[in-house]
Amino acid sequence: MFRQDKIIVGLLTGLIYPIFCFILFYEIKSLLLEKNMIPDGAFKLQFLCIISVVANVIPAGSYVKAKKDQSLKGIAGITLLIVAGIIIYFNEGLLSN
Repeated sequence: MFRQDKIIVGLLTGLIYPIFCFILFYEIKSLLLEKNMIPDGAFKLQFLCIISVVANVIPAGSYVKAKKDQSLKGIAGITLLIVAGIIIYFNEGLLSN
């Protein structure tokens, strides 16, 4: 399915990658906090969300190399929606401490 050049494939890929990366980063953060390797508040939720969205660069790069333009449009679209959601959700905390 992920080898097809369709917008829906890009949408699914662009949604799965950030969710998977967020869960992975959140669990790593929890593990590091449990082992007292980082102080409390070292990685805020906003930071984890933004880094997770940046993970969409990986599938986007592979779609650029494979010249799958429709799938790339799907990744770009869902990435913009996720970023808009993050900005709306964290509108107070992104610019202030």
